[in-house]
Amino acid sequence: MKIKITKADIAWNYAGTILNIAMSSIILPVILHWLSSVEIGLWYVFANISSLISLIDFGFSPTIMRNISYAWSGAKQVKAEGFDQVTEDAEINYNLLSSLIISSKRLYLYISLVAFILSISVGSFYINSLLIKEAIPNKWQYLIAWIIYAIAMFINLYYSYWPPLLKGVGNIKDANKAIVISKVVYIALGASALLIGGGLIGLSLVFLVSGFVARYYSKKYFFKRVGKGNIQNKSDLSDFHTVFKAIWPNSRNLGIVTIGAWLITKSTTLICSSFFGLTITAQYGLSLQLFNLIFGFSSIAFSSFMPEIASLKMYNDKQRYLSIFSLTLVVQWVIGILGSAILVLWGPRLLSIIHSNSQLLPTNVLILLAIVLFLEQNHSTFATFITMDNTVPFVKASIISGIAIVVVSILSIKLTHLGIIALILSQGMVQLAYNNWYWPVYVIRKEKLSFTSIISSAINYIF
Repeated sequence: MKIKITKADIAWNYAGTILNIAMSSIILPVILHWLSSVEIGLWYVFANISSLISLIDFGFSPTIMRNISYAWSGAKQVKAEGFDQVTEDAEINYNLLSSLIISSKRLYLYISLVAFILSISVGSFYINSLLIKEAIPNKWQYLIAWIIYAIAMFINLYYSYWPPLLKGVGNIKDANKAIVISKVVYIALGASALLIGGGLIGLSLVFLVSGFVARYYSKKYFFKRVGKGNIQNKSDLSDFHTVFKAIWPNSRNLGIVTIGAWLITKSTTLICSSFFGLTITAQYGLSLQLFNLIFGFSSIAFSSFMPEIASLKMYNDKQRYLSIFSLTLVVQWVIGILGSAILVLWGPRLLSIIHSNSQLLPTNVLILLAIVLFLEQNHSTFATFITMDNTVPFVKASIISGIAIVVVSILSIKLTHLGIIALILSQGMVQLAYNNWYWPVYVIRKEKLSFTSIISSAINYIF
């Protein structure tokens, strides 16, 4: 069955993100007002350790989503690289779909157990070292908050196969419904916890509860779409080995790329906390969070159409998938640029209105960060488009760039007096040397695109 992303899917994807941003805007002032700058910095450290631990997912999520789309489109088997093209009358392969679902459950159980062990051991050691360095009193309450947060990470990671399953069958609308519902619960309970003095312990408990809510609704919507009777529940270890063997090569490659991406975009927060302390980390983390909201919103169109692009590639409908890709690129560029300009111009004023205990980075540094993150997102979109062919040619480039950014960042901080600017410049210069330009050029040459053709194709698609 050819996947077709409807207007309702797109509308719900935008509505979901708008609601996420709106609800985040509700709780963020509460966090900024009721937590101290040190606690805000510590919360961002929690989040970045979580993103580091989640690297153990190792690229399975997008690989599973892509293969679910192939099975839903009628593929006979999963392949280590590439895919078999199918005809218009191909039917859903429920046997393959069942094998992928059962294997995903088993795989994520193993992944989440390893992640929990690492977060409780290595993560706790790092948090404790920061608390000692900052000479924070009553550090036990922050360690308790971290342990609860680690348990929440285990639960959330274990159930994180549900969103790619939903999106893989083209059910973008309900995937966003589940996210929105869990976000509403998180915001309502999180704000209440902070207002009654729950602090980081309260936020961590709410993070745990929202994970259960997301799982419940994701599972409910998935079986409503697929039909519970169509999915076999027998757990066959040989099936797991077969599926794992097929998805591992690309998952491994994407996993290495994910590690590189974390080193490129997330490691800087931990480096910042190590060299500049939790107060500066709060400013840097807040600036990153708001820019990530903007760029995340700008990429909604592309993420919405990913299952359809994967399906159209199987049917070799080149004209349509290039039109969709062109449209999503133009939308991403426009929203990214406008959103960044608004944040730079109005962000500091809004924070002063809510009496935030943490501020954004200085304006000149904020502009530099916006440029670096815009270029990062742009080439990442082109790179993700490449993976729709079930191939990952940018493994070495990603990991080498990630390591280079960490090394250059630390050296530039130690050898110069640029401070936080050194951290941002390091990422920008390393990425400009290769990734920022190479992968867009790679796609443009392969698909015979140009800037003009992308713009005209997007306009033609709209009309």
